[in-house]
Amino acid sequence: MPWSRRTFLVTMAGAAVAGRSSSASADDERRVVVPHLAFGAIVMAVGGSDVTIEVDATLPLATMRLSTEAEARPVACADRLLLKGSGPARRRYLDDARNAPKLGAAVRDALRTHWPELGDAFAQRHKTWSRDLARTVLQWTKQLEGAGLRGKRVRDPHGRIYLLEWAGAQVSADGLEPPPSLRSAPEHPAAATADAYAEYVQALVDLL
Repeated sequence: MPWSRRTFLVTMAGAAVAGRSSSASADDERRVVVPHLAFGAIVMAVGGSDVTIEVDATLPLATMRLSTEAEARPVACADRLLLKGSGPARRRYLDDARNAPKLGAAVRDALRTHWPELGDAFAQRHKTWSRDLARTVLQWTKQLEGAGLRGKRVRDPHGRIYLLEWAGAQVSADGLEPPPSLRSAPEHPAAATADAYAEYVQALVDLL
């Protein structure tokens, strides 16, 4: 489902709300605007209940704004990412979960620069989350090794270059047809949370 070009608030049940005092005003909120839910999930893994996520699909693919003000300068987070493909497929870099800790490190650095009073909390959350994720990424990688795609030239009509190449395929316009199951692949996580992101990646890996 395509995102509206209008910025909207992602409702975070419990986690993002419980951590804020009931007396906090809207001006007290630390809002982070992201281009899609998968990016938001990484921000939540680092920011926890100290931040609130909003999605604005008009943002460049690997940037965020640390304010809801449209004139706020976006923060680039792509330096450590391996970007591939073109068009909408290029935005799906988090389909390859090996990119997630790299994005998380960039998010950590940006958040603690902008809100230094919470720097230690951001660093600790990133350390805990990325350590656990690294173990899961190894499991996903082993599962993908059994997909039978390593070394094969495969077409990418569904825009899943990151997933296919993570599985060892070489994406090529004159390659073989990809697994038909990719037609039903989810477009994004169900929510901007670390758990929802992990469930999303697991669903993608299971389809191969």
